[in-house]
Amino acid sequence: MIQLATKEHCTACGACAFACPKQCIAMKEDNLGVMYPVMDSTNCISCKKCQKVCPILNTPEFRIPRKAYAAWSCDKEERQTSASGGIAAEIYKYSLGNGSLIAGAVQNLDFSVDIQLSDRKEFIQKFKNSKYVFSSANSLFPQIREVLKNGNKVTVIALPCQIAALRNLFRDNENLLLVDVVCHGTTPHDYLVQHIHTLEKEFGQKATSMSFRDPETYTYTFTFTLYNADGQRFCERTIQEGDAYQVGYHSKITYRENCYHCHFARGKRMGDLTIADYHGLGLCAPCEFSSRNVSLILDNTSKGDILIESLRKSQNIEVYERPLEEPIKGEVQLRHPSTKTPARRDFEKLYKGDFLYTMNKVLKGYYRRERLKEIKMNTKRVIKKIVYTILNMKK
Repeated sequence: MIQLATKEHCTACGACAFACPKQCIAMKEDNLGVMYPVMDSTNCISCKKCQKVCPILNTPEFRIPRKAYAAWSCDKEERQTSASGGIAAEIYKYSLGNGSLIAGAVQNLDFSVDIQLSDRKEFIQKFKNSKYVFSSANSLFPQIREVLKNGNKVTVIALPCQIAALRNLFRDNENLLLVDVVCHGTTPHDYLVQHIHTLEKEFGQKATSMSFRDPETYTYTFTFTLYNADGQRFCERTIQEGDAYQVGYHSKITYRENCYHCHFARGKRMGDLTIADYHGLGLCAPCEFSSRNVSLILDNTSKGDILIESLRKSQNIEVYERPLEEPIKGEVQLRHPSTKTPARRDFEKLYKGDFLYTMNKVLKGYYRRERLKEIKMNTKRVIKKIVYTILNMKK
């Protein structure tokens, strides 16, 4: 009997479904809107190709980063409209200019996200910025197979679990450049759709596009925005303003189950390069520039070396080498997966398919615990101050 990865660990990358020669596996949402592979064993020939390509059951060898860099695009507009320093956009532009196809996450009209392949510069705009929702790579795998079969080059920027799947499927093909993104977790698409529908009712308007980190309100503010068909922004909410989706995501409440057991949240990486927001800049060595809109680059392979050097020579990026231990100290996801919080456990118990109802219930407890934490911290500060004053009086 063929066993796929358990729900606790399955990333829904889709590699098993793609590899099955008898199409026994389909990617389907469960009753709570979470995507998983479903097997119909009727035509199964026990070839075990699904297990061989699974990045959980058969994890590719991790790559040890060689160097760490702080970097950003020299194009001011590119930098300001990107989630961090605009390095992903510069990698795409360089790749296209050197005859490579590019692939990245695109949000569709139904607000679902999938990894799409293109040879057009206009797609860079679609690939840009963070997308805090589950993304599908199902349609990418057959396209990559054809590209490589024809001897063409392709650059893919995707989540570490998706990059691991690509490595299992296509090995270390010299024409395949893989860039993994440091990921905190992914939220099921159904949660996002429900949240948008709630806001549409509240504002009496129909959303045709949205952003998790809108450049119009500065990406570092993490503002959730909705736009109507006329391109007018009718909803604008930050985490501080209590947007349920953003709070759920950034407080680690609403991820897929596997994200809390992630195999890839560690210092060793899957891609030729790793990119992310640069957290911890200045922790291990003096830094003469602001950490705002700065990307982290981890150079993990000789392919990564060549790309960074080419980008540097092109003068399209500013890049500064940093101590390798610095980003690992500053970025939790380079040490371990997101941890389950009491709020997450509440969400698991309460969620029966109604996102808003569940989040309202969960957030009451979450904010109560946060207030208690603050009171405890303030009490400790006051006690320390009193003790310090008493000790000084005795001197």
